[in-house]
Amino acid sequence: MSKVIAYKNTDRHCFSQIRFDSRERILISVANTPVHSIKVIKLLAGIIPYKTIWEFSLPEGETDGHGKLISLFDHRSAKKTDHPLDVITAKLLTCRSCNEAVSVLQQIERS
Repeated sequence: MSKVIAYKNTDRHCFSQIRFDSRERILISVANTPVHSIKVIKLLAGIIPYKTIWEFSLPEGETDGHGKLISLFDHRSAKKTDHPLDVITAKLLTCRSCNEAVSVLQQIERS
């Protein structure tokens, strides 16, 4: 089963790392400045950023960026304790490989 290898959600750092069943690893990074955005990067040898496999950012000046990113991945109403990192990590933990994760992310972006 896919597993969270690293997780950090502080004022300065917001990322998680997942190891899929296929043994591939990805890094999920959430940024607040200059715009709210999410980047998913495939890692080489589990530590070296190799290739961005998906990226999404909200338009500049967007209000309630966290709420909009959460609703992108989870169509229920966002609670105040929710964070985009938690929602996307939970969504991608169901995947077994990078290819499956890309498919899920593209499907979410289309809807």
